[in-house]
Amino acid sequence: MREEHRDAERAFYVAAAATLGATHEYQPWTGRGPNRWNNRRPGNGRFPGFGTVRYFSPGTIHVCLHAPRAVNRTARSAEEALAILRDAVVPA
Repeated sequence: MREEHRDAERAFYVAAAATLGATHEYQPWTGRGPNRWNNRRPGNGRFPGFGTVRYFSPGTIHVCLHAPRAVNRTARSAEEALAILRDAVVPA
C-alpha cells in the first residue's frame, strides 16, 4: 500500500469516528498477504455500538450501521460516505 493511500485511509477513519462520536484505532496494513497466522486481527472500520465503515479504496467505501439508524450503502467517494454517516447520525 502506498503511503498517500494509507494517509487518505487514516484521515477518512478519523473523520468517520468524529462524525459518529466514536473512537477508532487505525492499524495500517503490513504489506503481506493474509495467511493462517497473520490474519487474526479484525481490521479497520469497526465502530463498536454503531457498525462498520470499510474503506476498500478511494472509490469504494461500504457503510453498514445498525445504530443510531440502520444503513447499508456503498459510497463512491469519502465525501459521499461522510454524508451518509451525517444523515444517519442526524436524520433529516
